[in-house]
Amino acid sequence: MTLRRAVLSAGVLLALAGCGGGKPGQAQPAETKRNGALYDAVDVCGLATDDQLKAALGEAPGAKERRDTDSLKACSIDGTSGNFYLFVVLVRPSMGAAQQVDYDKKTATDAKSIDATTYSSTGTGEAHVETASGELVVRVSLVYYQDGGSITDAPAVVARLQTLLGAITKKT
Repeated sequence: MTLRRAVLSAGVLLALAGCGGGKPGQAQPAETKRNGALYDAVDVCGLATDDQLKAALGEAPGAKERRDTDSLKACSIDGTSGNFYLFVVLVRPSMGAAQQVDYDKKTATDAKSIDATTYSSTGTGEAHVETASGELVVRVSLVYYQDGGSITDAPAVVARLQTLLGAITKKT
């Protein structure tokens, strides 16, 4: 009886050891949101409301212009002052979205992590926030035109862009 109990206990332990597939205490990665097909149908200029754009710009949005290319979908939204614009970009990368964001972060100037798949970068005349959203990469930028001015409060601009990015990623 003792041998039978020992064999049964060993079998249970072996079965339990095979469960989980990772290191003890390590969370399993969440399954990637399957939104790559959305890329073909989305109008990037329609991903944010005028109120959301106003909050990100700090002033009313002006003209919107689609700027799609073979590798990305984009929308440029002027501020009514004519000094700067928002640039919203949606990319379906050939590599995984998280890997693309990681690569972009490594090549960005003054990149700062926001979370595991989101970062910001700022310069004198521009600020960017980029994230992986499922199979897509979404980037929101505020860029000053030549002689239009410069960013004086980068953390506040990044916070506004991050809020806009959050609203957009709920739709992608």
